[in-house]
Parts: sequence; structure tokens; C-alpha cells
Amino acid sequence: MNPLLLGLLIVVGASILAGGVVMLQQRFSPPQDREGYNEVAGSVFEIISVLYAIVLAFVLIAVWEQRSEAREVTYDESNALVDVYWASKDLPKEQSGNLQNLCLDYANWVVDDEWPKMADREDVDDGGWKIIDAMYSEIDAGIPKKDETSIGLSQGAEEALASLSQARNERLNANDEGLTGVMWLVLVAGALLIFGILLLFGVPGRLAHVVVVVIAAAMVVLLLFSVFELEYPFSRGIALGTEPFDLALERMKAVG
Repeated sequence: MNPLLLGLLIVVGASILAGGVVMLQQRFSPPQDREGYNEVAGSVFEIISVLYAIVLAFVLIAVWEQRSEAREVTYDESNALVDVYWASKDLPKEQSGNLQNLCLDYANWVVDDEWPKMADREDVDDGGWKIIDAMYSEIDAGIPKKDETSIGLSQGAEEALASLSQARNERLNANDEGLTGVMWLVLVAGALLIFGILLLFGVPGRLAHVVVVVIAAAMVVLLLFSVFELEYPFSRGIALGTEPFDLALERMKAVG
């Protein structure tokens, strides 16, 4: 489902539920019965809401930055792959062709095999690492390292491969870095605490109380939904796509 539509449905559903709870409460506990709690509830709500806002803002910024870093890593990885492809031009014909094919195989492997697994939160196997190991072997076989020129060519190709390996490792790590269960407990429990404190207020106008609680519930749920969608960069509704590697494939095929 489209994440915008899903988010809208969740926020609307939470708002209706919150409004229903308030109306049910007002039926069995009139506002005038709770007016004595307003001062205490207001003090507690001020403390809890500020602390919760700080924690929620921190978490939201953290997951957004994590997603941005993951996006940069995918482009670093695809650019390093293209650099390896260019480095193959300095190898003898046989090793050059083999290395170019390995670069194409790697890009296709990431797009066709690894990306769906990351989207489903499944473990990625070592197929990509095996392709990188084969790239190293082709470079070692194609550049004898007998003089300064060949040593320089070998170092340049190996540096591109090292960048590819590092970016790949960072991408796979980013795919596994989500919030801990304790952090989700804090976020959900904090939202319920805020909602519970709002129910203690004795607001003279019943409609005003419903509106206040509904707005607060909608805002908190919206932010929690944002955190949920951003938690894992390569899965869920706004997951990062394969565009960097699609572009890398186009560039390598254009180079020929």
C-alpha cells in the first residue's frame, strides 16, 4: 500500500479511536468530576510531554540521518563498481573481459538477489563477496607487478575494489540497524502515558476536550508512523530503490 495512504488511514483510525475513548469517558465521568485534577495533571503533562518530545525528535532525526547515509553509501558502492570496470581496461584482454563481466554480474546480483532480500528483512548470503573475491583474482592474474607502472595499475584497481567492499559492508550494516525493542517500548509507552494524562483533564466543553485529545493523538501517531517507515532504509513503504546500480549498469554498458 502507498505509504501516504497507509499513514493517513492509521492517523485517522487513531484519531477516531482517541475521540471515541474520550466520549465514552465523558459519559461515565463528567468533566466537573475531574476539574480538581487539572493543576496536578497539567504539571505532570508538561514534564512528560517535554521529555517525550525530546526523545521522539531525537529518534526521528536519527532514523532520517541513517536513511540519508544509507542512500549515500549505495551511490558510493555503485560508483566504486564503475571505477573497477574502468580499471579493467588496463588488464590484458582475457582478464579485462572477465573483470568486466564480473562487474556486470555484481550489479545484477545486487539488484535481482540482494535488494529483494533486504526489502523483506532477510539475510543476504555471501554471493556478492564471492564475486568481489573473483575480481581480486582477475586483477592479480592480469597485472604481474613487475615494474612501477604495473604496480601503480594494480594499486589503483585494488583501491577501487577496497572502496567497493567498504561501501558494500556499510550498506549491509545499514540494512540491519533498526531501533531496539527497548526504544520502541519507550516510544509507545510514552505515547500512552500522554494520552492517559490528557484524559485526566476536566475540560468544561466536551467538544473542546475531544478536539484536544484527537489532535494530540493524531500528531503523536503520525510521528511514530514516520519513525516506523524510516527505521530500515531498504524496506517498508519508503525504502531506497536500486537506482544507483541501475545507473551503474547503464554506464558500464555504455563504456563497453
